[in-house]
Amino acid sequence: MKKLIAIIIGIIFLFNFILVPAQNDTSSDFDKAKQEEQKLVLELLNLEVERLKTQKSLDDLTIEIENLTVAIQEKYKEIQMVDKDIENEKEIVKTWFRFLYMDGTNAILSLLLMSQNSSELLHRLIYIDIVTNYFYNKLENLNKLVKYKREEENRLTSQRLQLIEKQKEQIELLKKIDELRLAKSQMLDEIKKKIADYQKIFAMADNLGKMFPSLDYLLSHLSQFPWDTLEYKDLSFSFFNVSASFTDVDVTKMIRSYSDKLKDLTVSFSKEGFEIKDDDLYTLKGNFVIEDNKIKLLINSLNIGDIKISGQLLQKILYGYDTTINIKIPVEGFKLKKVEAEEGYVKFTLEK
Repeated sequence: MKKLIAIIIGIIFLFNFILVPAQNDTSSDFDKAKQEEQKLVLELLNLEVERLKTQKSLDDLTIEIENLTVAIQEKYKEIQMVDKDIENEKEIVKTWFRFLYMDGTNAILSLLLMSQNSSELLHRLIYIDIVTNYFYNKLENLNKLVKYKREEENRLTSQRLQLIEKQKEQIELLKKIDELRLAKSQMLDEIKKKIADYQKIFAMADNLGKMFPSLDYLLSHLSQFPWDTLEYKDLSFSFFNVSASFTDVDVTKMIRSYSDKLKDLTVSFSKEGFEIKDDDLYTLKGNFVIEDNKIKLLINSLNIGDIKISGQLLQKILYGYDTTINIKIPVEGFKLKKVEAEEGYVKFTLEK
């Protein structure tokens, strides 16, 4: 009855302090975590859509800027060509005026006075006016063309600068989206870790029904196992002491043959002490101590999956169990002096 109470206390203690608590708060936290996970996944999906849109807009802007750059370069070439035409026309005008005025300002007057009559004079005046106006009009039109092309160049340059600013904004937006996406991804990873932890707790809770009956049976019968049937290895005698040992393989066979409930149990010895493992349900670890000329298992930890139980909680679970090993002393008049665990076996030293 006392052992059963200890098991119940252990289960209650586990559920209250380890499972936090599994039946109410953990389920509630798990549901919240799942909701938060779904929310973060939707937010990440939305960010991915925004990122794709922004990237497409950025690509379009880049293409448009490249096209405008080409157009500006073409306008610049056109302006250079018109400027060259203007210079050519100016040279033609200069040549014409040199011909018209000859060597001085009086040349045109002399040319006009050479007219034979008023009709010839009028024709010469009209001719001079036509030719002069033609070149001046041509120069004016060329200047207007240059002005128009410069305005076009300035407009395209201004448009390009605006697009470059917009491109910078899109790049900054893309950077912010990536930063936010990274932050959300990290949050999602944390949520997934929490969910994984909760699932481990639920899995452990599902195994509690299997674990505690098996653990209870082991601890209840630990001192009753037929330890005296074990065959001693390396038995040696001297006048003052006796030493003997038995292997973890023999101990495992003995315990498994004791009951089908312990058929998956494995015992192993090492320099650190002993380990008793029941498949994937639980693992007990500890050392050997001597009390009243008897060997006792001092259990230091109980592992359930990835969770290690020790301290007061472990003491509550172990309370009421007898962990004494009743081995047979091979020689009368000797007492247990030392117990040493080694890799694969445990050695006993007895003295008078």
